[in-house]
Amino acid sequence: MKGGRGALLDVRDLNVRYGGFHAVRDVSFAVGEGEILGLVGESGSGKSSVARALTGLAPRTGTVAGLGPREAQLVFQDPYASLDPRMTVGRSVAEGFPREVGRRGRRAEVARLLELVQLDPRTAGRYPRELSGGQRQRVAVARALGARPRLLIADEVTSALDVSVQGALLNLVRELRAELGLAVLFISHDLAVVRYVCDRVAVMREGRIVEEGPVEQVIEHPSNDYTKALLEAVPHLR
Repeated sequence: MKGGRGALLDVRDLNVRYGGFHAVRDVSFAVGEGEILGLVGESGSGKSSVARALTGLAPRTGTVAGLGPREAQLVFQDPYASLDPRMTVGRSVAEGFPREVGRRGRRAEVARLLELVQLDPRTAGRYPRELSGGQRQRVAVARALGARPRLLIADEVTSALDVSVQGALLNLVRELRAELGLAVLFISHDLAVVRYVCDRVAVMREGRIVEEGPVEQVIEHPSNDYTKALLEAVPHLR
């Protein structure tokens, strides 16, 4: 989807600098309502810097249009680092609730969100250290959903998980899109994962997008040599 009117998120000429290092260079893309866009590339390609810039966690220039400050929520790669170990799951999930969710409604809303990410509502009374990696990542997703976003930014959310757990989390992302109409910016270094979960893909290299299109088209008929090299590194993908 090219940038333009009607896009849920429209990013134009995004640049991110850390001191003298230019991490993201003139990146433009759009995400439509209910769409899952994959942002793929090797470590250091600028993918996570894009995610952080979109949520105000990294300095940026350029235009980011279509969403309010709380309408894009980021789920990090390492849920154990992003969840406060001193807070129960319930308190963590409730952190981002809008004001209209009063004290009386919090417990019910926490339970609803935990069930939405396929966790027992009783998990609310537990601490992150008592959960598996996959469970912690589901809690992180529930916390992001508590802010009622229109766009979920998932930054390498499966890379720290066992292969057996990755598939379940990917299925959850697809189910949330179907049930909530949620749009997702799915960031990964793994083209096999991107092919499974995404509608379109944008390939990043050295801070720039070098190829973009429907995921099957890019994987079956890549036009950029870097994309071809990424594909060759994934056995039996094509």
